[in-house]
Amino acid sequence: MTTQIFKTVLAGILAGVALFMLPFFLLRAAIFFLLIGTICRLLGGRRHRGYDRMNPAFASGFQHMSEEERIAFKQKHGNRCGYYPSKETINQ
Repeated sequence: MTTQIFKTVLAGILAGVALFMLPFFLLRAAIFFLLIGTICRLLGGRRHRGYDRMNPAFASGFQHMSEEERIAFKQKHGNRCGYYPSKETINQ
């Protein structure tokens, strides 16, 4: 009977310590992930954000080209994605 009471008291103490320490661990985990996210954003720069690819100035320039300039542009650049040429421009 004494061991049963001792086990119950020990379980209560451990549960109380766990509940007391849980916010500290959660706060540390949150700060850790926020810090890692900030470092990744700072080191990543603008490369992984999508809005720099859709620059309206480029679309405006393409829309204001004459038909001959547009055909020459399409022949020169093809359907490239990023810095890699398309298969059609490689095979020409």
